[in-house]
Amino acid sequence: MKKRMFIALDISSADKVNVAQWRKQHLDLPFKAIDENNFHVTLAFLGLLEQEKQANLTVLINQQHHLIQQQQLRMLATQDISFSLRLSKVGYFKKAQVLHLMPESCPHWLMYLNKVIVELSLNSNIRLENYRYQPHLSLYRKAKSSLIATNNIIEKTAVTQTLNIKSFSLYHSFSSEYGVQYIPIQTWRL
Repeated sequence: MKKRMFIALDISSADKVNVAQWRKQHLDLPFKAIDENNFHVTLAFLGLLEQEKQANLTVLINQQHHLIQQQQLRMLATQDISFSLRLSKVGYFKKAQVLHLMPESCPHWLMYLNKVIVELSLNSNIRLENYRYQPHLSLYRKAKSSLIATNNIIEKTAVTQTLNIKSFSLYHSFSSEYGVQYIPIQTWRL
């Protein structure tokens, strides 16, 4: 049986609460709000996967995990930064109708991690969409572009949300009677 899967940065409970509170105070809109428990920053959307491909990808990440950590630590030591992501802009994906928070620029540690995850996915014969990586945290689905444009939401909303990242996970996404749920299958520390 195939499962809908993705790999994403894990957001701490405290950061999820902070983002949800910020959204309610500064960007309370009549769109379908993403449940704060589902907040994440995707590294790679894998789509529908057979168990064999999922297992193969997990093995490859496990094999490379120590090297990923070492490279990340080297980057942090030379740049005197941490595994944090500063979300400073509101963005909008028109085709998907998703309103989201995003960084002004993508940190080097995150670009490296995305590159490794994409390569390991391709080595597992997982076909990925060929998009330029844009890290983001989705806030609303079914966001109507006419309302966003009319109210100049993107231009006038000031954002300062910093996420402290400690891990990333392989997630299973599924629909239930309670809505979409994301369940981590395996987690790796940074």
